[in-house]
Amino acid sequence: MLSGKVNLLHWVVIAGLVGVIGLGACSKKSVMSTASGEDAQQGAGKKGGDGNTAGGGAGSQGDAMAKADAGSGSVREGSGSTPLQGFNKKPDEERVVAAGTMIAKVDPRDVEARKAEQRTREAAKRQLADIYFDYDKWALSDEGIKNLAQSAAFLKQNPSVPLTIEGHCDERGSREYNLVLGEKRAKEVRRYLADRGIKNPVTLNSFGKERPVCTEHEESCYGKNRRAHLAVEGGQ
Repeated sequence: MLSGKVNLLHWVVIAGLVGVIGLGACSKKSVMSTASGEDAQQGAGKKGGDGNTAGGGAGSQGDAMAKADAGSGSVREGSGSTPLQGFNKKPDEERVVAAGTMIAKVDPRDVEARKAEQRTREAAKRQLADIYFDYDKWALSDEGIKNLAQSAAFLKQNPSVPLTIEGHCDERGSREYNLVLGEKRAKEVRRYLADRGIKNPVTLNSFGKERPVCTEHEESCYGKNRRAHLAVEGGQ
């Protein structure tokens, strides 16, 4: 009889333990389910928040892109706030206008004056003949006077033309002596022209033996170098 009670008590304890264990498992499952539901709701809410954020970000990004496009349009149209001119036209309406070419105005009177000077120089080359001198002399020869008369006629027709008279010598004698002799020859020519009424401005130069036209060492060459050369301004 005692043994039967003990066995009964044993099974009651086992049943109680099984019941306790089963109740605990159910409670844990319920807690886990509840937690999972809350996490799901929070996740859904969070997901909804990210969606809103993404949507808001997309909207902001769209606005930013729109502003960027507007800004880039401003940059294309001009630097800063000033738009470039002409970009409001279509390509087929665009016209390239060349910058005005600066053309210097020429006074016809200046052109004619230069032509007249050129004609005068050319005539002077033909009519202003060199005057030749004897050895170590500055007096005019008959041939020299004849050539000077021709030059005087030209100078009377061109009284405002500046005249240069150069005195030259052959290679014999010192440099200093020939410079003085060349000056005397130039002065003699000027004196003759003044006696003939020539009023042109006159410049005298003496080159002595420094500028020979002939370099051979013989009398025929020396005679070519003993001369007075007449030239108008700008001429030879």
